[in-house]
Amino acid sequence: MARNYFSTFLATLLIAAVAFSCSPTNQALKRSKKLASAGLTYEATLMSLEALERKPGNQKAMIQVKTYGEKEIKSQIREFEKLAETGETVGALDAFVRARDLEERANAAGVLLSGTSAHISEYNGLKQNFVKDLVQQAQQSLEQEDFTGAERTFARVLKYSPEDNQIQELWRSAVAEPMHREAHRMYANQKYRAAFYAWADMENEIGEPYKNSRQYQDSAVYHGMVTVGVRDILAPTRQELTLSQSIRADLINNLVRTEDPFIDWIDWNDQTRYQSNEQPDYLLEMEMTDWTEVPGTMSRYERQGYRRENVDKKNPDTGVITKETVYHKVVYFDVDYRVYIHGALKFSLVDPIKRSIITSREVEEQSERIVASAEYSGDPANLYPGQWSSMSEAKTTDQVLTGKKGQLDGRFRTSYNPRIVDDMRETVKNSLVKKTSVTLIQTLNSPLFLQ
Repeated sequence: MARNYFSTFLATLLIAAVAFSCSPTNQALKRSKKLASAGLTYEATLMSLEALERKPGNQKAMIQVKTYGEKEIKSQIREFEKLAETGETVGALDAFVRARDLEERANAAGVLLSGTSAHISEYNGLKQNFVKDLVQQAQQSLEQEDFTGAERTFARVLKYSPEDNQIQELWRSAVAEPMHREAHRMYANQKYRAAFYAWADMENEIGEPYKNSRQYQDSAVYHGMVTVGVRDILAPTRQELTLSQSIRADLINNLVRTEDPFIDWIDWNDQTRYQSNEQPDYLLEMEMTDWTEVPGTMSRYERQGYRRENVDKKNPDTGVITKETVYHKVVYFDVDYRVYIHGALKFSLVDPIKRSIITSREVEEQSERIVASAEYSGDPANLYPGQWSSMSEAKTTDQVLTGKKGQLDGRFRTSYNPRIVDDMRETVKNSLVKKTSVTLIQTLNSPLFLQ
């Protein structure tokens, strides 16, 4: 027994070791070592940093970042000094930036690297005139409305002076101005929705509003908003009427939760319709075109099995009584009861003034479940599936299928329950609501509908 436990323990350790060695972090560290062996210390440091960022606190990754990082920063600083002496300003600045970026990434990951602070004054002096020339080039591009060129040049300046707030503001202007103008053009052409989201994309790009973009967004919503009244669902039967009321309530909740700034959803039931003096811009008319519930026929299948019994067996020589497991052949029955539900909902988006249908779709869903139970006179816990050819005669082909005991237990645990049908109704109903919501939102978001 101890040997079995020891073997199991060794197997567990082996599996854990294999899984550990195959992890993405360890694979990255192995590649990092290979790169370092090939003399590519910069690439090795980056690979180790990626491994550490993927798995913070990993000791092996931290050691490799420290080892390769210190070596590479010294190498980049030597490159910086060498190129600065020969007048290769761009190469020297790039070498310093590489060293600085390694320091910052490593420090953020919990590994302290240093080496650039001692040369910061040399770096600032070297970059001063170069950055000044780049800023002049970028400003000239801005004056000539070459926004792409200005953006690229300002981005290059920020590479060397990332903390310069004035350059950051100029970069934002170069990025935002063409987007701001395009949004204005769409706004002037009454494409309010497109303009709104163009300003939103611009704000995401630069991280803050630009000029009066927020005010224009509010104005676009004011001019472009429409109201959509959700009518009662037409249903020919009482059951469909009850279901349609639930579908309509869930659908309104789904549509309201989309929080579309340009659509105001209105519960346009008959009572609201008669009491209101104004008509919504659009109406959503719906009809339950089908709701079918078909209980299938019951199917009864005869199965072969075994009943397990623990009996006492006495040794005639010693008189010792031991427990013995005996399997008796039995017949049991599976009962299948199939239920099928199909639902279909048609909806139309209508212009109430022109009485024209903008779009009309029909969605459908179906569900089929087998409600199964098994019949057996004994204890199901002691019932096993099996194969035998004769109830009274034992043959070599007879066998107890103990491996399929779980499947048989599943059949016994599954018995007819009316709530299963209720769950099926709920599944079909929820699917109709989801499909209608998705299809309707896609239609409303189409450029052909709301611009």
